[in-house]
Amino acid sequence: MRVLHLFSNSKWTGPAEPALNLCVALRTRGVQADFACAPGSESVINKVVETARDRGMEPILRFHLSKHRNPLWNALDRIALRAFLNTNTYDLIHCHLDNDHRIAAGIAARCGIPLVRSSYEGLGFPAGRGRRRLLQRAAAIIEPSRCALEHDAATFGIPPDRLHLVPGAVDTVRFDPRRETPDARRWLRLPTDAFVIGIVARMQPHRHYEDLFAAFRRLLDSAPQAHLVVVGRGSKQDRVGWRPVRELGIEKHVHFPGFIDGENYVGMLRAFDVGVFLVPGSDGTCRAAREIMAMGKPMVVASRGMLPEIVTHDENGLIFDGSAAALHDCLLRLMQDRARRMEMGRAARRTAETRYSLEMQSRSVLMIYEQVLRYPRR
Repeated sequence: MRVLHLFSNSKWTGPAEPALNLCVALRTRGVQADFACAPGSESVINKVVETARDRGMEPILRFHLSKHRNPLWNALDRIALRAFLNTNTYDLIHCHLDNDHRIAAGIAARCGIPLVRSSYEGLGFPAGRGRRRLLQRAAAIIEPSRCALEHDAATFGIPPDRLHLVPGAVDTVRFDPRRETPDARRWLRLPTDAFVIGIVARMQPHRHYEDLFAAFRRLLDSAPQAHLVVVGRGSKQDRVGWRPVRELGIEKHVHFPGFIDGENYVGMLRAFDVGVFLVPGSDGTCRAAREIMAMGKPMVVASRGMLPEIVTHDENGLIFDGSAAALHDCLLRLMQDRARRMEMGRAARRTAETRYSLEMQSRSVLMIYEQVLRYPRR
């Protein structure tokens, strides 16, 4: 089976790594999954391209594949894609973002190639001009959550047999607590008895950091060994993070390592005792929550977006109502009951292995491909 994946961006956005990981995992199942993305600027390192090469895939760079609709470039891409498909045979085209879907939809139909679309919208696609027609032209849509699937079926009139629920995946080999990783606790100079709460999220006003800091301030009154690690950065980080932490007088217990990647990122997650996720951001599928779970850490998540579908309350984490008071109570409970916390952490790892692994995702996607090819749309 030959499948052409299109990714209309050159930036390392939320969907970039999941799209690349899926291609790599499909190749292990015998699918010739080719990956085409935007070439980007020659003066700037294209992390999508370089990461694809690092993972054994030479990306196809003959299209513009701009993130946003561009009448000229899209027209040129349609001409180039049609010529490419005339000399390269594919069974399916798999689109990951809106603009590559716009470019490919008509060409795929004229060439008689079924088109599959992945969604990274945890609550479903936002309504927009032309989106209903675009989505209805897909032979299959891969949804990241039950709420997204139900939303898109109702909003865009997509037949149920074209909607498929496949949870977002995480590389459980890379995110494995048994692997040796950099010691983030030593790097942050945390005390040996520190109870470490971690969050991975951009520092933006809508991410409810004020609730996290208020809950943590209260937790310190009864647990001076508690430390909070905020992984991420943002244009509002002074107003959202540094300033309120100073005003609350908790700067000695709150750490801002900024943006971290590679093995240092895995080591940072390993340093957590508990992970927190308050609200979905630009990645509506909340991938960081699954990565923390894969590292064997229980998650404390607010009942927002698709987070309640990722975490099972009182099994692999806790779900709270979004308030600072309820968050404090959850953190205090997990800090005080180490045995229960460790049990939840083991359950979180099992969940990642059995529900969120690349092996499970690629198997599900391959079954969708086979179904589409077996019963092509009329």
